[in-house]
Amino acid sequence: MHLLGIERFLKELRIFRRKGGRLLLLIGIAAVLLWVQQRDPGQMYSGWQTRVWNGYQHWGVKLQDRKPLAFVVQIDGPSINVVREMYGEDWPWSRQRYADLLKILFEEYHVNVVGMDMFMPYVRDSEGNDALLALAQQHHLVFAQIFDLNPPDQAFSTGQLSGGLLIDEPQATHLFPHANGYVGLTPQLATAPCVGHVTPIKDAANGLITKVPPLIIHLGSFYPMLALEMLRCQSGGKYDFSVTPQANGWQLEVRNLMGEGSSAKLVVDESGLLRVPYQIKTSNIDAIFASDIFQRRISPDMADKLQNGIVLLAGTAPGLGDQHATPLEASVAGVTVHLQLLEWLLGEQDNAPAFSLDTWSWIIGFCGLAGLYALLISGASVGIVIFTPLLLAVGWLCLGFLGWLEKNWFVPMHPAVLFLAFLAIQVPLEWWLAQRATGRLRKLFQDYLPEQLVEHIVNDNRSDLMLPSKRCLTLLFADIANFTQRAERTSPEILAELTQQLLERLTAVAHQHEGTVDKYMGDAVMVFWNAPFSQPDHADRGIAAALDMMAAIEQFNHEGSSLLEGEPITVRIGVHTGDVVVGDLGTRFRHAYTAIGDAVNVTARLQSLARELHEHLVVSKQTVELLAKSWPLISKGDIALKGRKEAVGVYTLIHNNRSEQDADGAKS
Repeated sequence: MHLLGIERFLKELRIFRRKGGRLLLLIGIAAVLLWVQQRDPGQMYSGWQTRVWNGYQHWGVKLQDRKPLAFVVQIDGPSINVVREMYGEDWPWSRQRYADLLKILFEEYHVNVVGMDMFMPYVRDSEGNDALLALAQQHHLVFAQIFDLNPPDQAFSTGQLSGGLLIDEPQATHLFPHANGYVGLTPQLATAPCVGHVTPIKDAANGLITKVPPLIIHLGSFYPMLALEMLRCQSGGKYDFSVTPQANGWQLEVRNLMGEGSSAKLVVDESGLLRVPYQIKTSNIDAIFASDIFQRRISPDMADKLQNGIVLLAGTAPGLGDQHATPLEASVAGVTVHLQLLEWLLGEQDNAPAFSLDTWSWIIGFCGLAGLYALLISGASVGIVIFTPLLLAVGWLCLGFLGWLEKNWFVPMHPAVLFLAFLAIQVPLEWWLAQRATGRLRKLFQDYLPEQLVEHIVNDNRSDLMLPSKRCLTLLFADIANFTQRAERTSPEILAELTQQLLERLTAVAHQHEGTVDKYMGDAVMVFWNAPFSQPDHADRGIAAALDMMAAIEQFNHEGSSLLEGEPITVRIGVHTGDVVVGDLGTRFRHAYTAIGDAVNVTARLQSLARELHEHLVVSKQTVELLAKSWPLISKGDIALKGRKEAVGVYTLIHNNRSEQDADGAKS
């Protein structure tokens, strides 16, 4: 029992090492992915995550189908032709022509604010510039300038900057991008009260405009983006900025932007960039053509909408160079980016929650990974192990999509990456471990069981069958009679071949009755039933196998093999049923699937008793009591076995010269 306890401890230690190895691997997967996310080599992680977020926006606008509050006035190809016909003026237009267009918008259609998504760094016609400046002083007209974020030796500057702000926020100075060049305005227009920047930031990986800088720094001054400036301009307020750390980055709060007491909170990343919340599909943008304004052909319904409305003016004609790729479409007018920002600011939404999406995503991912580990060690089927992480990954992607639709949150993809990594790494590893375990099972049982039972064990991956357990078995010992005397007068070569053929026949019979061959002991074989699989009729199987073994030996004698050298073979068999410990026993140097216990010793003694009684088969009373079929057995009473104090009830075969069975015989 002491050795059995040590064996059980060693097996539990091996199980712990196997489970602990899986856990360490899962922790390693999580650690590597965490490092990849933090270091982001080649923007591999952020690029994949950005593509998912872009997909959210692309499909989200289709589901939401929202109409914008702002309008776009387009200078398209037909509008250029109309101006050519009406004023005899080709493209590019004079500043006076812009002034005429804007005057109609402000004074006839009574729009509230107009943002011009076009640059005017050169003077051209002074009178036209004066007219534009006069409109800017009378109405809410916002001009645009653009910044060059290239290094100083590559940056370009022209025109004159306008609208710089001094912000007493040390964090802001380090947070927002610094420009080294710009395209400003003419000297006259640079004095206009409202100017915002329209600097595009394209994703290096795919060329899409996904982020914008709300503020850009140049020579110590801060310049707000066009959307912010348009809202401030229409309310006539002043900027009141504050920059504070936020769970998901940095929060830029702009107070009094749309009137007294209003507040816009923009959460930007570590580079000071705001991810553009694309919520309006391009086909839903109300586009008004400049030609219709010049010709006063705006419908009454649209005229009503324009009154006190917000308008963006942009050149959209082919060849004007204001086409960009966004998550919504491969090529759209750049003005749509500013419209998307305006819509989001007007909705007064927060683009991030107060808690850290990044931290909670990792926590949820690790918890999910722990759940998958629990599935592994619980012995879940291969289908469940494969389907569960896939389902979790898809579920997280759907949750992220819902977070975008409902809250405009960009939920990190950490859990989905963890679950997919588990699927990509752990599942193949589990398959390899399963194949390895299968090989071990096959190797362990192929010498003990018939092939069909071995395949049954392998296909079910029943590694638990190897664990030692207490079972009631029917055991059989078969030995060749007078083998020692035969060995003294027979050459080793003939004796070895004879032994091999005899044991093969005995083993074939054992396998025929689905017995487990425990071991060979010289010229003897030990077989048992009811392990590793449960066999309710194990006692009957043992008796049937014993009779067939005797018949197999008789057949071998009848064949008259030269190996017999004229002397037939006789087999002595003992069969007994009792409790034993059965399983994969031994040490790390040598182990085998075997049975140990007193019942094994009793079976061996019964086989020896058969020789003393000159019987071919001796069966214990314990076996006879479990028989369900009738067998030709007769009781010999209780007989004391060598080395045992208690006598054992013994049965032998009924011989042909006996007319009837004793009253205490086997079932009939």
